[in-house]
Amino acid sequence: MTRLNEQHPLSQTRPDGRPDRLDRRILPGLVLVLAAVAGLRDGGFWHAEALAVALIAGVLLAAAAVAAPPDRRSTLVLASLGLLALWWYVRSVTAGSGTDFLPLGASIIAFAAAFAAVRPLVGRAREEAALAMAVLGAVGALAGFAGLIWRWFPLAIPAQGLWRLSSSLTYADAAGLVFAVCLLLALGCARVPTVVRVVVCLNFAALLATQSRGALLAVACGCFLVPARRYRELAVPLVAGLALGVAAIASSPSNDPVPWLAVVVVVGVALAAVSLLGSLPRWPTTHIQTFVCIAAIGAAIGAALLVHHEIGVRALAPSDQDRSAEWWSGLHQWFSAPVVGVGPDRLLDLHASDGSSAHFVHDEYLQIAADAGLIGLGLLGLVGVSLARALRRTGPLSSCAMAAVVCWAVGGAFDFSWHLPVVGLVGGWCAGLAMQRESA
Repeated sequence: MTRLNEQHPLSQTRPDGRPDRLDRRILPGLVLVLAAVAGLRDGGFWHAEALAVALIAGVLLAAAAVAAPPDRRSTLVLASLGLLALWWYVRSVTAGSGTDFLPLGASIIAFAAAFAAVRPLVGRAREEAALAMAVLGAVGALAGFAGLIWRWFPLAIPAQGLWRLSSSLTYADAAGLVFAVCLLLALGCARVPTVVRVVVCLNFAALLATQSRGALLAVACGCFLVPARRYRELAVPLVAGLALGVAAIASSPSNDPVPWLAVVVVVGVALAAVSLLGSLPRWPTTHIQTFVCIAAIGAAIGAALLVHHEIGVRALAPSDQDRSAEWWSGLHQWFSAPVVGVGPDRLLDLHASDGSSAHFVHDEYLQIAADAGLIGLGLLGLVGVSLARALRRTGPLSSCAMAAVVCWAVGGAFDFSWHLPVVGLVGGWCAGLAMQRESA
């Protein structure tokens, strides 16, 4: 007699013995499609796109809650996100017309929808979900490299005299954060090793090519949660991605097309694809960490010597002074209405080299404090506490997903990337993957 689990060849077994049905993948698949479409539409940043993302994500969130009712910890995460979105909407209505709820409000709803849809997945389905998001990042990386090679705006954007990869998000810093998160997710995947190696290479290279300092610092904070053996197993793709990223940075001062970079892309991807998983010696963890540190220092020195001009331009970028002025202006806004804030995305008055006003603080935590006051900041803190209580590191995938969540959270301190709803979708996706314990 055929057993229940054999009736569905594509099903996976849940920890409690029940089958993880194929229909559990439908909602995550729809969220992934929404992320792909939003990514193609400038990350869903503009009001029309953000409204569409908010409405669709709201429907998917409700469907996910019905299909797989959340447990107590998941309920706390979703409730805290709902309260933050509600307060953001209240302040947008009381301080203006209500349209300023977008795009950050849409990003909050998108985060909740992705979290709710991915959370129930277990086993193979979870790893497929992680790899699918990482592949989506790799596709964006290829589009960005096409923009860099042929100087196609806005897939690549000139800033401070350097061409930076921005992909279809059309904003290099937000793209850098997405690539950083997708890189960390890919490091947790073991199935389809050839695809994993290529995806790791492309996301790492694209992260470097965006020349986003905030994204680099964010991924540095998250990488300590990645199991050491994953660096050993994926050493060749990481080195290939490093070489490709450095080549992209080296080509960035030129305003002319750089077709030789296409050759470097092909060679780097080919080397990553043919490298053997686990081909390096199985050294003890301490030896691996020592080797990685020495290799990273050596690579950093070599890259610095090769692209010292480009690094100097980014390190001394005039935008640093502009952001300092934005932060001070954001603080003044917050102090003017410390409890309830001044309302979402109020124009900032400042004195900077590039102008006398700005729309965003370039720090999402300060942005929420200034716009939604202590109430909004407290609700954001509640989201953080609820996530800290819910997420668990129980294996390589959940550890890398946790690393991606940390990277996502740190990245918000250096830019307004959370205002792109696609970044909210990516963050919620990672949180959902770190929520459920892994099973074979």
